[in-house]
Amino acid sequence: MKDRLLTLALAIGAFALFYVLFLHRPSQPREQVTRPITTEKGPNGYLALMRWFEAIDVQPVSLRERFQALGELEGVPATGNLLISTAPHRYPMRDSETAPLRNWVSAGNTLLVVAGLSDTPEWSMGEGIDTGFMKHMEAMTGLRFTQAHAQADADDEAAAEEGEETTEPADEVEPATKTPAEKPRPFANPFQKLDEPLEFSMVPNGEHPLLSGVKRVDARSEYATSKWRVSTASMSDLVLELASDPQTGEPVLWLMRYGNGQILVSAYGSVFVNKLLGEQDNARLLANIVRGSLGPQGRVVIDDAHQGLVAFYDPEKFYGDRRLHASLWWLLGLWLVFVLGSQRLRALDSRWQPIDITNFVRASGGFLARVLKPATAAQQLFTNFFNDLRRQTGQPANGAPLWDWMATRASLAASDLQQLRDLHERTQRGRRIDLPKLQNLLVHVRQQLA
Repeated sequence: MKDRLLTLALAIGAFALFYVLFLHRPSQPREQVTRPITTEKGPNGYLALMRWFEAIDVQPVSLRERFQALGELEGVPATGNLLISTAPHRYPMRDSETAPLRNWVSAGNTLLVVAGLSDTPEWSMGEGIDTGFMKHMEAMTGLRFTQAHAQADADDEAAAEEGEETTEPADEVEPATKTPAEKPRPFANPFQKLDEPLEFSMVPNGEHPLLSGVKRVDARSEYATSKWRVSTASMSDLVLELASDPQTGEPVLWLMRYGNGQILVSAYGSVFVNKLLGEQDNARLLANIVRGSLGPQGRVVIDDAHQGLVAFYDPEKFYGDRRLHASLWWLLGLWLVFVLGSQRLRALDSRWQPIDITNFVRASGGFLARVLKPATAAQQLFTNFFNDLRRQTGQPANGAPLWDWMATRASLAASDLQQLRDLHERTQRGRRIDLPKLQNLLVHVRQQLA
């Protein structure tokens, strides 16, 4: 019983060590925030958008690769297409994607970036927050974004410096006041979710085909946010401000020509998600964009890859899948049942069998007999024999024969001496020798000389 308990403890310990070293620790339970992808039916998904496209026979395409794959999409022509990319991205855009995206737009396509700039949707502040959001926005669009209130403060300071000498004394001028709409009150913690989401909207600045029939588009922000303004690196680039926030007057929808194509940027990232697509004129704005962007065979391409729905390998998604952890626990349980239930713990029989001294000598002799030639072995036997006689007679042990001394020994039979001489001569000539016969003769001669 103790053996079984010890096996159980060691098995659990081994699995725990494997789990800690190779698998991610499960995160604390928290509310699941949906993201703007085409397969998501939650409040922040794009499934309603996909079904609406299919209903009007647009046949949208889900892009699950990076922007290098734009020119290789099956069934998508080279020009007359619309790409919808929602930012900030979960998988930020790489530098290697900038040139392929710019070339694709310049060839005669439209890029619509639905960016969480003037609103901060809940999915944009969750796991995998894009810390280089502004850098990636500039790489995608070629536009630079600055906070509106910071730019306004800078303009006020510049105006004050220019008019310092012409203005009347401060005590004679009525102090200017700013309404909350002109300068928003700062929030205590911009990373803390608000108790009630902020409601925003955009209204057209004037007549434009993309805003035909559009009176108001709603947006929603679950976190604190601010307004942004746009500038370009080149003075020759013309950016149209199509719509503004009616509360602040700051622009929230921009259009810029780029080569033979165009780039459209919405400062609200929540306008086309499931929970808001049916509000006000949100769907009408999207319909106008699709109608004004698509060519005769053009397709709507929705960027799912940068929001996490990818066709390539995602290790974080793999290790975070609950099915993987459930499978491992099932395997552990089945393995423990197999080890502790059907297997009997018994000592392993030893196959080691010691041999006696006779077998050891026989094995050693057999090894030497297979390696040494009989003549060589016979020479060594004679050398050992004559060295023993030389030590007995006080002569140097150089292996030289002592035939004369042996002939004077009366105890040694002449026939044995002659036979020993003959075998020694055959050995010196390198001829084959019967080693057992020689060994027996040497033993017999030793006994006679003892």
